[in-house]
Amino acid sequence: MTGMRFLLLAACSFSLCAQTVPAPQIRAGAARVLVTPDLQKHGPVYMAGFGNNRVATGVHDDLYARCVALSVGGQTVVLCGVDSIGLFLDDVERIRAEVNKQLAPAGNINVMVAATHDHEAVDTMGLWGPEQGQSGINDAYMDLVVARVAQAAVQAVRDAQPAVIKVGSAHPSVLDQLIHDDRPPEVHDAGVIALQVTTTRGKPIATLVNWANHPETLGSKNTLITADYPFFLCNELEKEFAGVAVFLNGAVGGMQSPLDATVIDKANGQPAPETTFRKAEIIGRSVATIAGRAVRNAKTFDADHIEFHEKLIQIPTTNKGFQLAAQAGLFKGRKKMTAEGNMTSPVGLVRMSAHGKAFLEIALIPGEMYPELSLGGVVRYPGADFPDAPIEPPIKNMLAAEFKMLVGLADDEIGYIIPKAEWDEKPPYLQGAKKPWYGEVNSVGPDAAGRIAAAMAEIIAASKQTAGKN
Repeated sequence: MTGMRFLLLAACSFSLCAQTVPAPQIRAGAARVLVTPDLQKHGPVYMAGFGNNRVATGVHDDLYARCVALSVGGQTVVLCGVDSIGLFLDDVERIRAEVNKQLAPAGNINVMVAATHDHEAVDTMGLWGPEQGQSGINDAYMDLVVARVAQAAVQAVRDAQPAVIKVGSAHPSVLDQLIHDDRPPEVHDAGVIALQVTTTRGKPIATLVNWANHPETLGSKNTLITADYPFFLCNELEKEFAGVAVFLNGAVGGMQSPLDATVIDKANGQPAPETTFRKAEIIGRSVATIAGRAVRNAKTFDADHIEFHEKLIQIPTTNKGFQLAAQAGLFKGRKKMTAEGNMTSPVGLVRMSAHGKAFLEIALIPGEMYPELSLGGVVRYPGADFPDAPIEPPIKNMLAAEFKMLVGLADDEIGYIIPKAEWDEKPPYLQGAKKPWYGEVNSVGPDAAGRIAAAMAEIIAASKQTAGKN
């Protein structure tokens, strides 16, 4: 009897010891650095996103790279947002290599770099130089961007400390009103997802916001460098919460734009004038206010696991303009294509879990995805070039976590990602349009959406198999 009692006590003691083993503690750090061009040193600075030879004449507000590092269980993921029209995979790989070089021997650090798609920043893709056929890329500026983004990522990792994470969402109707969609079907992925990490004492380290809208409020006539509405968004959040605000854009294809959206100025009750900093300010502050509300109502999670998955895929590039740009050297050695005319691009997934259940999943998409590919709502219109094409499964429907982000222009920029069933280069045009729709001109081709959706499905399936073995 005494022996049995000893065994029971030993078993209880072992159980208590097992229960007191602490779960992995999430650590978080954040940093921001300037990536504003020197108009003299890097001049002429060609601005991106509209036409050729738009030369910057001044700086309205600084451009930044902002990064937040999340570490748990020996795994680290760094999420970076950069005020840029787009960064190709070639430059992202340079950033990743530099980060891991500086942080060796800490183990592999997974870095995600997403451009905000700022049309009022510098031409980092080569498409908007002095004239067609001449690159707008300044190699010295690109070296600065690579070095500075790596600097921010490294600093975020080095500054990481025990943290608390919370995630919230909000989708009031005003968010849809800040977006104009100029192509059918009218679908917006306009909800805000906000993630905040604080110290264990509650001091904010970083606030990350995911929302979808083109930063092109200032239009094609502006010649002042600006981050557009993300400047006001991040500035407002950093004033409210302190720490670093990181903005990651979403499914902006289709085209989700503030241009022609009626944005009411509460100061006078009138629509804000088009292509003005006042309109950009209203949009940025409005989204910041909604994101702040989402943070205050957010759920706190005892995060104990983080994953990063990435798959490189081959995407057929049928766009003659892209092919000619590569041949003419507009990308300056970037965006190499295979002999078959394929472009290599990444598709990725970040997943955070607590007690074996995912609470946040982030789909990493290398371009401007149409919202109906994120949420659903693809329509078979008469006149489409591929009327019987399979409908791609919506990316967010593949995700199982309570909170779902889709980050566009993540680790690459391949242009518009269009549902194949809606692809329309040949007359008759969708909805009786008199000319071709804009999106196809800036898309690699009709197979991109299917390749990306298939890759995401493969990543999710493989990650579940890996989790089952652990």
